[in-house]
Amino acid sequence: MINMMYLVLTALLAMNVSKEILNSFALLNNGLVKTNTNFTAKNEVTYNNFETAELNDPNKVRPFHDKAKAVKKRSQEMFDYIENLKSDLIKAVEEKEETEILGRNGQDSVIKIASNVLYMEGKDNNQIPTHFFMGDLDKAAPGNKAFEFKEKVTKFKEDLKTFIPEKERKNIKLGLETDDVYSSTEDIMLTWENNNFYHNPAVAVIAILSKMQNDVKNAEADIINALYKQIDVSSFKFDTLSARVVANSNYVLLGDEYRAEVFMAAFSTTSNPQIWLGNVDSVKNEIVGSKDTSSVKVSKGVGVYTISPSSEGTVQWGGLIRMKDPADPTVIHSYPFKSEFKAARPAIVVSPDKMNVFYVGLDNPVSISVPGIAAEDLQPSMSGGSISGSRGKYIVKVAQAMAGKKCMVNVSARTKNGVKSMGKGIEFRVKTVPNPVPTVYGKRGTETIKAGEIQFIKGVVPMMDNFEFELKFPVVSFDVSMNVNGLEVTEPTQGPSLSDKQRALIGRAKKGNKIYIEKVKVQKPGGIVTEIGSVNLKVI
Repeated sequence: MINMMYLVLTALLAMNVSKEILNSFALLNNGLVKTNTNFTAKNEVTYNNFETAELNDPNKVRPFHDKAKAVKKRSQEMFDYIENLKSDLIKAVEEKEETEILGRNGQDSVIKIASNVLYMEGKDNNQIPTHFFMGDLDKAAPGNKAFEFKEKVTKFKEDLKTFIPEKERKNIKLGLETDDVYSSTEDIMLTWENNNFYHNPAVAVIAILSKMQNDVKNAEADIINALYKQIDVSSFKFDTLSARVVANSNYVLLGDEYRAEVFMAAFSTTSNPQIWLGNVDSVKNEIVGSKDTSSVKVSKGVGVYTISPSSEGTVQWGGLIRMKDPADPTVIHSYPFKSEFKAARPAIVVSPDKMNVFYVGLDNPVSISVPGIAAEDLQPSMSGGSISGSRGKYIVKVAQAMAGKKCMVNVSARTKNGVKSMGKGIEFRVKTVPNPVPTVYGKRGTETIKAGEIQFIKGVVPMMDNFEFELKFPVVSFDVSMNVNGLEVTEPTQGPSLSDKQRALIGRAKKGNKIYIEKVKVQKPGGIVTEIGSVNLKVI
């Protein structure tokens, strides 16, 4: 994608260069810089593979690894050379290497312009880059940077190709082309130097240099990957042979099947070993007592052992893997192995996600799992409510009539032998949702309020403290009462907001008056309307 942007933006250089295009080149350059960092990390993986391979077979791998290290050094030299050109060019255009920017915290900070060329002030300067690379004559000639740069690129490509056999060089395309190119707008052939550096905006030249660094990393990757392919990595795995047992599970339900693969690591699939079961004498590498030579079926070097346990507990098993010596088939090497698994009866695990009870009127989330059973095979059910969902995640709903009672969650599961109960169900308590607390202007219970704050009272807001669910309780109605000239005046309203009469009433409040917000009724989950208390405010 970045390469495509590079081609498009380079083509736009022939047109009128706008601020948007200049900024696009800056963004392109920043993307190329990030890509170069990623390329470096990717190449490091290959170098690490060389390290690992040399540990396994030093004599075979070291010559290739040494060449890879030389490629790394040569590539870094070329990369650093281009990086210095970018730094020197930025310094020549901006007359500085750093700039101040406003940080996210509101504080000014100093950054290197090369780290983000969006902050360049001279993005559109095309004179300085031309003189920087072409010299006073504005053309490529011995002694100026463009001429020297082209020679270094050519030499770099020649050096890299010397690290791989000549017959493979024709298959390696290293990029970094320095040939002349045809300009359709001018209908002439342009030299590599003119095409890249002559009268191009500074930010475009910097992006071109970053693209060339990208090509350097690509060329480095091509060469070291070609070197790595010359190593027969697979042969290293045969230095040491060891037995391996891979089971589908170490936990098996009664009635289900235990299955395990037994094989020699790195063993050839064209020659099957013998796998015998029995008690092994670890000193002599021989089976003591009876041996089972047929239970493990071997094909292409892998043995499969299948057994269905009939009782609970830990089942231990083992034996010998016998294979012929590659150099002398008459010699048999024996490798002991052992493994075990636990057979158990089904056990249900039901976990309430937010508490140890179910609440009336709420969607109660519940996680259900049974060890050894896939989530999609579970079939939960319950008494006193309904349960819905799938793959271990479910929602439980209980009716108002169950409040104060208990309900039972039961679980069955699909198995190879049909649907089976997973054991005794789990019991849960059922409760109603606790009442919220009424608040007025952030105040609750009996509190004081300044006379100037009364105008900001909008209505009643129910608040739920320390509850696992985020709930809203619609206010159905409430009364506002206040003593006016010795008479108790009460104004009712419907809904959560003050009525006009209630506003007028509390607007007459003076210091020392008490305002009573009473009979606050809300609708709880399940549709139940209940009174939740009052708020008493003394005007000060």
